[in-house]
Amino acid sequence: MMKRMILTTLTTMSLVTIATMGPVSAHHSFAMFDLSQHQLVEGRITDWHYNSPHSWLYIDAVDENGETQRWSFEGAAPVHATRQGVTGNTFRKSEVVRVVMSPIRDGRHAGAMCFVVKEDNSIVRPNDATCNSVGVIETWQSNDWLESTEHLGRHPAEP
Repeated sequence: MMKRMILTTLTTMSLVTIATMGPVSAHHSFAMFDLSQHQLVEGRITDWHYNSPHSWLYIDAVDENGETQRWSFEGAAPVHATRQGVTGNTFRKSEVVRVVMSPIRDGRHAGAMCFVVKEDNSIVRPNDATCNSVGVIETWQSNDWLESTEHLGRHPAEP
């Protein structure tokens, strides 16, 4: 009798776990971002929100028409960003940064961060699963894109 009760309890727990894994692992899609390309945006930080479920970096940057616009970039949740050396103190207000990101498809001034070059030329990786930041940084460095790409310049995600 006791064995049957334990087996029933374990089976029920296993089924509940399996049933809830789908929604948890699919918390959102990256389909809203154009993952086929990366764009460089240079601007001055206005806000850094280091909180769950995603961190967000906001900068003021000039758009294609020469007007200053607020740009927003989605990053990893703090639990993931911390593993990549990013903290709540990584970015400071008014700091000038260069953000390499996958742009949002609808044309808004937004995207998914891949990596960020800070004023001191250090590179930080607040990226989510949209980007293999180590590989992308290597590609941008080996192609000299970090030095040669102008503000709002684009490159294919996989050259």
